Amino acid sequence: MKAEQNPDQPANTPDDQPIPEPKLSAPAAHRPAWFKHNLKWLIPVCLIVTAIVVGGVIYALRPAPTAPVATATPSPTPSPTPVPTPVLKASPLTGELIDPALADRAIRSIIVENHPDARPQSGLSDAGVVYEALAEGGITRFQTFFLDKQPKAIGPVRSLRPYFIDWGLEFNAPVAHAGGSSNALDLVKPLGLKDINALIVGPPTFYRTSDRYAPHNLYTSSSLMDALLTARGWNVPANFTVSPRKADAPAQTPSHPAIHINFSYNGYQVDYTYVAASNDYARNLAGAPHIDRNTGTQIHVKNVIVEYMPTTYGTSTSGAQATFMQTVGSGKALVFMDGGVIGGTWSKTSHNARTTLTDAAGAEIPLNVGNTWYSIVPIGNLVSY
Repeated sequence: MKAEQNPDQPANTPDDQPIPEPKLSAPAAHRPAWFKHNLKWLIPVCLIVTAIVVGGVIYALRPAPTAPVATATPSPTPSPTPVPTPVLKASPLTGELIDPALADRAIRSIIVENHPDARPQSGLSDAGVVYEALAEGGITRFQTFFLDKQPKAIGPVRSLRPYFIDWGLEFNAPVAHAGGSSNALDLVKPLGLKDINALIVGPPTFYRTSDRYAPHNLYTSSSLMDALLTARGWNVPANFTVSPRKADAPAQTPSHPAIHINFSYNGYQVDYTYVAASNDYARNLAGAPHIDRNTGTQIHVKNVIVEYMPTTYGTSTSGAQATFMQTVGSGKALVFMDGGVIGGTWSKTSHNARTTLTDAAGAEIPLNVGNTWYSIVPIGNLVSY
């Protein structure tokens, strides 16, 4: 009888042989023993390593940090060095505020002709004071006075008359001229005029140009005059009685915007037209704008003064035709400024005394700051305004 087979034992396996253990798969069969015992620690370590690696990759792939933009710290703005305000001085000739070095220059006077062949003249617009008066034959002549402005050319220079000496003495000014009437030359020394006769001095103080014929081509300049005055010891500050001044007061509606002065015939008709924008007068001569050759522009005048002068005509001590004016004395005056007119009186007590202008109440008339032109008109000549 066959033995009963155990169903848990494989067939054909003897009962006395041990049941072999099941074979492990190949990977598990090769795992070392420490792996089995430390598996619980390996998993966290792996996770930590993985996290480190992933973090490193993320760090490596991060955008490059933007470099901080350097912001300049603003430097404090230094306080500007204060520029000293120049101390100006009133010009004794015009009342304008100018550099003291210019205000302390010597005034110099130059006789300038007004023959048609001498036009346009040079330097008239730079003169602080100008006298216009008849010479002979109905021709007027200018006596110019300069201080701070220094024209490159002045002229044409012409001859002296007795009344020019008196006006030069008013300003204690050297007077430059080219010869003169015998009556004038006879008065130079007795009256103590600082005399500069171009016919004696000659070059380089005086020179002739080639673009005009003599006697209408004799000139000088401010720099040439400076050199001569220095050589003669006359380059000293001006010393005379100054004209009183006032502030401009332009009229809204000028009462006398046009002035007409009849010196003689048509070539010597003078007109002034009031210019409100500049509160002065544009000068016309013989019906046309009176131009300064140095600048090419029309002459403008701040104060226009008419002095009616006792005038006679005759012959000089040398027998030449002559005009005589009674400069020492008094007479009617018209003062034009601000578009209006003030009627008054001019008076001069001696050859050296300054001419004064007074109103109807006897008060001295102050002038506007700026240049002044005196029109010396024979009594009876027409002045309309």
